[in-house]
Amino acid sequence: MQHSDGHMVTRYNTFQILAGIGSSAGSLIGYGAAWLFFRYMPAFVAHGFSIQLPALAFDALAIVILIVITLAGYQQWKKRGGFYGYHESSLYHDLGEDTAGALVVDFYAHRMTGPAYVLSQLFLAGPLLALRAITHFRNLIPAQPDLNERLGAVLERLRKANKWQGLPDHPDARQEILLLAKMDLIDFSVAKGSPRFKAEPESA
Repeated sequence: MQHSDGHMVTRYNTFQILAGIGSSAGSLIGYGAAWLFFRYMPAFVAHGFSIQLPALAFDALAIVILIVITLAGYQQWKKRGGFYGYHESSLYHDLGEDTAGALVVDFYAHRMTGPAYVLSQLFLAGPLLALRAITHFRNLIPAQPDLNERLGAVLERLRKANKWQGLPDHPDARQEILLLAKMDLIDFSVAKGSPRFKAEPESA
């Protein structure tokens, strides 16, 4: 399949903008869900126990919890770069399947920890998707004269080479190669601190 390289920067930036907007919307939904839950659930519980507190106290509690969620999301982003699966979370457990008792305990425990995991990911969506949106917007490539043409020429050169190479093999195209890697148009890896890259030949 032939691909046009004449507007690769425009296509890449358009995707980053749309992904950034989508992530921003998801972040607002995540923060909104967390606010509603932690603002009104404690008030509902307090009312059930006939505990009278001013509405401002529940507002303050929700704000504090949102701050904690934001900090937790930032730490998770630094460690993992985003969301994690249920089997990777601290809520997952496995008592083994050697006995019927273990199976029964596992079954009922997962009925509790499963929904808790879903809620935790929903609430963490606020900060995690906000950070993802920031990343998308930061990834935008500034307009430069003849950039598409230069990228297309370097990409064609790498396709013709069709082998793993290093930056010293193309000293005049360092910026273009790094941008092509950023756009995932070439295979790029760093082994022992030495960047290596390769472009697959374009299929007909």
